[in-house]
Amino acid sequence: MALEGDLGEFPLTDIIQLVDLSKKTGGVEVHGQRSGQQFDGWLYFRDGKIVGAELPGHTPLEAVYTFFTLASGPFRFHDNRILSQPTITVSNEVVIMEGIMRQDAWASIQQHVPSLGLVPRLVPNPSSGSTEINLEAEEWRILTMVDGRNTISQIAQRSSLGEFRTCEIIAQLLQNGLIENRTISPGETLAPEFERIATGLLGTGASGVLQDAYRQASVFDPSRATGDQMLAVVDFFEMRVTPIVGAARASQTARELRTRTHEVLG
Repeated sequence: MALEGDLGEFPLTDIIQLVDLSKKTGGVEVHGQRSGQQFDGWLYFRDGKIVGAELPGHTPLEAVYTFFTLASGPFRFHDNRILSQPTITVSNEVVIMEGIMRQDAWASIQQHVPSLGLVPRLVPNPSSGSTEINLEAEEWRILTMVDGRNTISQIAQRSSLGEFRTCEIIAQLLQNGLIENRTISPGETLAPEFERIATGLLGTGASGVLQDAYRQASVFDPSRATGDQMLAVVDFFEMRVTPIVGAARASQTARELRTRTHEVLG
């Protein structure tokens, strides 16, 4: 079945309905974009019915609903991609209805949470006027993780509430004036982690090697470095440590650094 295109021109609702009408079995490979964040996953069908979905860090149903929020990105149907055990049992109609609601809700949330890379912090002296603010257990859980250092993405991962619910709560807390957003550079988050990972590889000599990689990448203040600059630092660090620890260990460490960088970049 020749079904491929871009989510910006061919929304997920149309894809589901077309596969349903054709009664096809297989998987739709999705590489979507939303607010600069990349989402790579799969949506599985059996005889035209949704039976599963995969997206790192998401349950099957959350993965499907997240696909509805993607603004653009290529997709392609593969007949040979079969899911052995169904992980979704609700009907296509229910998925579409909930997915459209999620899409509309996400558009509203993004007015307050435009990026998962934002770092919320507590407002020192919040003023609620004459209105008393009562927080539920999930809202308290999120509020306790707001420390001016954790990104919204990190809070979502640690809260176990999922990306959507976390962002929904963050948006509400922002509107209530209990927290505010602080934008930080990728380097501010990544520099301490680079130091920790490098030390785990090289021990006490890590700092000097890492500083040399910063200089080669023309990064004079790591706390203000961009994502591209930090990725360049990884390249120079890998080249520098390969003669010291060997190609295999150097490559493994560089892969860990790049993975963490992409997580922070969202």
